Amino acid sequence: MAGATREDLYDAVEANRDNALSFLRELLRIETENPPGRNYRDGAAFLDAELSERGYDVELVEVPESVVAERYPDRTGYERVNVVARKGKPDGDAPDVHFTGHFDVVPAGEDWSREPYEPTVENGRLYARGASDMKSGIAASVLAADALETAGVPISGSLTQSMTVDEETGGFTGLGYLVEEGYVAPDNTDYCVYTECFDSSTVCLGHRGVLKFRVTADGEKAHGCMAQDGHNAVMAMNEFLSRIDDYEAELHDRTTDQPVTPPESRRADISATMIDAGYSENVVPDRCTSTFYRVLVPGESVEDAREEIAALMTDAEAATGSTFEYEEIMFAEPTVVPRDCTVAETYAREIEPFHGSAEFVVSPGSDDQRFVVNDAGIEECIVYGPGLLDQAHVADEYVPLSEVITAAKVMAAATADLMGALDE
Repeated sequence: MAGATREDLYDAVEANRDNALSFLRELLRIETENPPGRNYRDGAAFLDAELSERGYDVELVEVPESVVAERYPDRTGYERVNVVARKGKPDGDAPDVHFTGHFDVVPAGEDWSREPYEPTVENGRLYARGASDMKSGIAASVLAADALETAGVPISGSLTQSMTVDEETGGFTGLGYLVEEGYVAPDNTDYCVYTECFDSSTVCLGHRGVLKFRVTADGEKAHGCMAQDGHNAVMAMNEFLSRIDDYEAELHDRTTDQPVTPPESRRADISATMIDAGYSENVVPDRCTSTFYRVLVPGESVEDAREEIAALMTDAEAATGSTFEYEEIMFAEPTVVPRDCTVAETYAREIEPFHGSAEFVVSPGSDDQRFVVNDAGIEECIVYGPGLLDQAHVADEYVPLSEVITAAKVMAAATADLMGALDE
């Protein structure tokens, strides 16, 4: 089959550079904030128009309100719309390559020195909410595919771009829903690249897991001057928190040899992140709720973590006489793929001309890769994108434009290589 050299593909990326950066700026202007999930339809409509113009067969995948209600019962008034765009057709003989990324962003928040949804370029950096996390990843994969076409590389098998919602709150109605509905499955996806932020020099093999949950201690209300008539839920929670403190020390001894970055994150952990109790300074509170963030290293499971939390609650109940209630917010199982899988080795090889030897890492936080690996059963799945991890969720978020271009060149060459169309 006809192919292209790396230099052909690099030149094609440069030829499409201005269009791709214009695409990225327009995407960044759409305020797809999550929570609660605003303007998803606007984002999907923009992506539909752009990808249709590029010759993709585009489907907008709407999530039924009943499915949204299961995961986000307070957000059913906001539409969930995912995008699946494909060139070619899976046929079982030629490889099927799938790029996927999320177009929801965390709320802009305060303390910006510029308008978060008016993208600005200063000193080679593009500033906007979502610039690194992770609309630049979507732009890079689209640019890479544009370059393949410009360089005359025919699509062997299929090339799919999916853009999903709700990653910032668990991904269940985004990529998770696409996996449930078969849009990402072994019969239509051989290689998957999740374009989340890690910078263009790095191949991410997976991520730690997480369990977010609330625990509520029940007590009995009383006037503060007759506290003996009540049962203080704050003090009951204090007993539970002391057990969490001991549990945290135990978790810190559970470590992994996987290359989690930073190295300080190569251990299990738990943090109490929020606490709520009380009505007035003169009322003994009858309820106290704490929120927790439990991090799991590869080798742990969410079910085991649930059981450990339940045991701590039982012990606290016995010690205090209070009842403790558990409410789960979200979970993500740890996910890691082998370093020597084909897609990881291919990307490492194509990174080398730009950065030397690629760095292989595992993310300290969870992301949507788990749906592809754990649920769809596709092991040939890595995370690779141009965004910078330390720019995720911060004020004055930016992405270096050079990173977007370099990542697109790596993606174009790697895709041609996976399709057997890279001329040495």
